Amino acid sequence: MNTSGIDLHIFFVLVLVATCVAIAIKWIRLPYSIALVLVGLNIGIFHLLPPVVMTPELILLFFLPAMLFEASWNLDLRMMKRCFQPVIAFATVGVGLSTAVVGAVLHYMAGVDMTTAMLFGAMISATDPISVLALFKRMGIEKRLITILEGESLLNDATAVVLFRILLAAAITGGAISAADLGMQFLLVTFGGAAIGIVLGLAASFLTKFFDDHLLEITLTIIVAYGSYLISEQFHASSVMAVLVAGIVMGNYGSKTYMSASTRLAVDSFWEYGAFIAESLVFLLIGMQIKVDLLIKYAPLIGVAILAILVGRLVVIYGLAPFVSSKVEPIPFKWRHLLFWGGVRGALCMAMALSLPQNFPLKEGLIVTTFGVALFTLLIQGLTFEPLIRVLKVRGMQSVESKYLAIREDIQRYHEEMEKLNILLSQGKLEQNQFDEQVAITQHKIEVADSLVIKLQEDGVDIDEIERIQIERALIVAQRDCLNTLSRRGRLRATLIKRYRTKLHVEAERLLMGDSELGSEGGTESGADLPDRASIGSDS
Repeated sequence: MNTSGIDLHIFFVLVLVATCVAIAIKWIRLPYSIALVLVGLNIGIFHLLPPVVMTPELILLFFLPAMLFEASWNLDLRMMKRCFQPVIAFATVGVGLSTAVVGAVLHYMAGVDMTTAMLFGAMISATDPISVLALFKRMGIEKRLITILEGESLLNDATAVVLFRILLAAAITGGAISAADLGMQFLLVTFGGAAIGIVLGLAASFLTKFFDDHLLEITLTIIVAYGSYLISEQFHASSVMAVLVAGIVMGNYGSKTYMSASTRLAVDSFWEYGAFIAESLVFLLIGMQIKVDLLIKYAPLIGVAILAILVGRLVVIYGLAPFVSSKVEPIPFKWRHLLFWGGVRGALCMAMALSLPQNFPLKEGLIVTTFGVALFTLLIQGLTFEPLIRVLKVRGMQSVESKYLAIREDIQRYHEEMEKLNILLSQGKLEQNQFDEQVAITQHKIEVADSLVIKLQEDGVDIDEIERIQIERALIVAQRDCLNTLSRRGRLRATLIKRYRTKLHVEAERLLMGDSELGSEGGTESGADLPDRASIGSDS
């Protein structure tokens, strides 16, 4: 049984391999996506599994909607508003600049004709920094930097695909395309996709008002994710933009307005798992597609292409950053270095390369070059990113609230460990000397964590205020869920429900402002000299 290039048995084996890799990296300090590429590379080199064809349909139709919808569903719009200027600049003007620079370098240094070189530039401009984002989150890098990189990645996927398709159509027909025509087509395709995403996202959000069934609502999100992609394809609009906008609408409006807390949790868990499977298989397949003999054959072209994408990324980040950096929301030079080196390429650029027509000039060279560039960025840039963060000494700028809550979570976990140790001792599953040793270690962790809380208080942090805000936030969530239930049952007038929703929204915004004030009044410095909480008990 074969579907879009993957045999069902091979699919099962690949999921099993991905699971084993996920378990192995718990002990090996290696980003999950990069580990998968390396494992896939070895599977392909040593022919450990039958060949799997990585078709554009497999990536664009099966995997991409799931990954895009999950990312946009969880996108923090409040933080996105703060990062709006750099995200839009890097994802639109930046893609255009990158396309032009990469095309020019490839044309003048490798002798590739300008039309093909520009097409390659559009194809390779979509970034896919999954491994980089995972590292950022693990190391506690400030959320605004994470949002800039993630937001750019999501939006430049849409921009690059639209630009690629317009340039491909021009290349196939042989007709020249003016800058004005290119801009008009780009706007029509992009806004057309966004409109489809808005309509489907709002319609699906409204439907959830009439029932509270997590199975139905999960199914509805699947229909929206894949339906928005397919419908936009039929209308020749941007399918990537449609999925992104639909996910943002449902994630930031529908889920918070009409879904109950239990349903939201179920939908979150479903899409988290779906994206995990999709990303795992994509990175395994990337490694399996690499043909060493073809990489050697096209090594000079790959070398020029790598230089081209680095120059293009340099122009985009260092050229545009001064225009979108302000005193209020600066983009420090250390951040610019990380944004430059974090422009990793992945599955989308490969899918675009594979979608080139059979008779397209230099098709094999373009595909192999794309794979070679992606392999370079994933392995070289991906593996050197953590050392770069340490060299630049970029530290996470957590608010005092998040620091305190993280410490409280640790203390709670250590007390649970103590309870488990007592149970194991009473059941005779632990020797007394082992029990005493483990208790001493855990008690030390608790003492260190308690000392961190004391240090925060000594630095003037109002612990009571932090906990009050947490309680009020929990109460607002509970009240929203209650309003959603009443709305579905139709027991109260819609105008009254809307009035109370507005009141809760205002209250939530007030709490968010209070949170930012906690972080700004010494929040990034109070406790700045505290050790990383992950290091508590690290010697154990």
